[in-house]
Amino acid sequence: MMTSLQKRKLAHYFNVLDFDKNGVLERDDFINIGENLCVLWGFREGTEAYTACLHRCEGTWKDFCDFMGKPYDSTATMEEWLEFADKVIVNGDEELYERHINKLAKEIIGFFDTNQDGYISLNEYVDLFMAYRIEIRYSAKAFTKLDLDHDDYISADELLSAIREFFRSDDENAKGNWLFGFWESNSN
Repeated sequence: MMTSLQKRKLAHYFNVLDFDKNGVLERDDFINIGENLCVLWGFREGTEAYTACLHRCEGTWKDFCDFMGKPYDSTATMEEWLEFADKVIVNGDEELYERHINKLAKEIIGFFDTNQDGYISLNEYVDLFMAYRIEIRYSAKAFTKLDLDHDDYISADELLSAIREFFRSDDENAKGNWLFGFWESNSN
C-alpha cells in the first residue's frame, strides 16, 4: 500500500499531467503539452517539426493508456491513477516498474535534451517546467537538487535516480521528490 507521502507525490504528478485541470487525464492534456512545447521551441503550426512534436506527445498518451490497460479514447481519474500507481508503480512487478521508469527517463531526455548531448541543462529543465506549466520559480532549486554531482547537468543516471525516488521513496527529504517541482508546502 502506498504511503501518505507517495500518494501526495503521485497526486502532484497527476496534476502536472492534467493540463486543463479538469480532474481527468485525457488525450487532449498531452496534445496541449505538445502545443506548449511547439510554442517554446518556435515550431509553427503546419510545419513538420510541429506535427512531429504533437505526434510524439500523442504517442506518450497512447503508451500511458497501454501501460494502464485502458483504451486509447478513455480518460483516467485521480482515483484510477492512484490505484494504478499503487498496484503497478509503487508496489507492483519490478520488471514492469523498471520498464515504466526507464521509458519515462528516455521520454524526458528525448523531449528536453534539445541539443542532444545526452544531458539536461538548466535551460532544458526550465523548458520541462514551462511545457507542463509547473511553477517556474522552483525550476532552479529542483535542478540543483537533481544534479547530484554538481556539474550543471542532469545525466541519464541522475534522472533515473530522481524518477526512482519520486515514485518509490518515502523519505520527505529525497532529492528526487523535486522531479516535477515544488509539490508540498513543507518540502525543503
